Amino acid sequence: MEKNSKTLPGLEKRRWKRKSDLWWDPLADFETTVLPNGLTVHSAYWPGRPWEAVGFINYAGARLDPEGLEGLAHFVEHMVSENASLPKKEIHAFLDNCGGIANLGATGYADVNYSFFVPLEKRILSRTLDIFGHMLLLAEMRNHFKREKQIIIGEINRDYPVKLQFELDMRERLALYPGLWLARSTRPFGTLESVEKITERDLQAHYDRYYTPANLSIVGVGGLETSEFLNYLSESPFMAKKEGARTPILPPIEDFPPPTETRYVFEVSNHVKIETPFEVGGFRSVGRIPGTVSEQAVWFLNYMLTEVLGDEVRERRGWTYYIKSSIKNFRQFQEISIDSDGLALKSLDKIEEVVEDCVASLHKKKDLFEQVKRRALAMNRMIDLTGKGLRDSALADLAIYQRVLPLAEERKKIEKVNMRDIIEALEWLKKEMRWTLIVRP
Repeated sequence: MEKNSKTLPGLEKRRWKRKSDLWWDPLADFETTVLPNGLTVHSAYWPGRPWEAVGFINYAGARLDPEGLEGLAHFVEHMVSENASLPKKEIHAFLDNCGGIANLGATGYADVNYSFFVPLEKRILSRTLDIFGHMLLLAEMRNHFKREKQIIIGEINRDYPVKLQFELDMRERLALYPGLWLARSTRPFGTLESVEKITERDLQAHYDRYYTPANLSIVGVGGLETSEFLNYLSESPFMAKKEGARTPILPPIEDFPPPTETRYVFEVSNHVKIETPFEVGGFRSVGRIPGTVSEQAVWFLNYMLTEVLGDEVRERRGWTYYIKSSIKNFRQFQEISIDSDGLALKSLDKIEEVVEDCVASLHKKKDLFEQVKRRALAMNRMIDLTGKGLRDSALADLAIYQRVLPLAEERKKIEKVNMRDIIEALEWLKKEMRWTLIVRP
């Protein structure tokens, strides 16, 4: 097939037939290059696109915050854009004028990521790479320290306007993760106490240690061929030589002890004076799944659990508008939680038993398992990404695996999942292995 601007990028390189279908695997379009200074570049060429979507990932998220300085990685993320070669307002104005957009930092537990989206004009792309190169490799943490500290404190207060909610979240973390980094704060931004302790010297030391080419990956998607994208980088600060090493991926956690506390009842009226009594309650139950359990199996389990809970708690009993299961991936393990706000008061004495029955019933839900598997396989081939979407999907893979996973590899993992995997994962959702919160008026 001859390449042209109307051809889906990379399609002619990745064809395979199954029942006469033609599939496109956009995550297999990436070419990977490691530059002499250790920086890794993942580039996907989409012919004819008049733009480039670029993302950057630094592999030093909140998990690496020193004890007592929780929130350090997040604080550095704030300071990076405040100490760029241009004031932050001018960066946004420059990008606004050309129709571009930028994310000047988002901190997770595994990584910190940045990105921009600009038209393919040499002046614009070169200048944007120059700005981000200075931010991510050459910055000095000098400007706006006190102001950003106050902004971060405001960010914490925004998420926790009521101290009781913070205490509840910390109670959950301490029960589930004693001795683990997750027990030291509830969010990557740290705590009010830890943020107050962070100094300018702490910020610069963290930046100098972790913001290095070896600990950075770049993703580019758009109208530039890999060689052209590398040429742009070669003329930018991203070619800087700076000592450093890639943050290693920790081995999966294979086992968890039972939580130090398995159940807590929070009665609102014992803590807050209110004129009108609450007419509803809440339920939350959290379990941990070791990293040795298939991620795809946990995804299946999550979907199955949401289906069963919804059918029983909402549809059959009418106790609430919603109840759902959700997953968080912490690389070494996954966390699965069941949440429902707005539960009818009459349900509060029965909800735990009903949830236990729903969890236990999944052992025998072979038909539901097959339905979920069909859906997962169908979704795998129905991916429809924009350039920014592909960039962000690649960044998400890099945060977890430090490499980009083609859809074909993901599909093979999905195909391997069976009911034995679901039963193995369910062992970690037994009542004695979860932390459960009941909220009463």
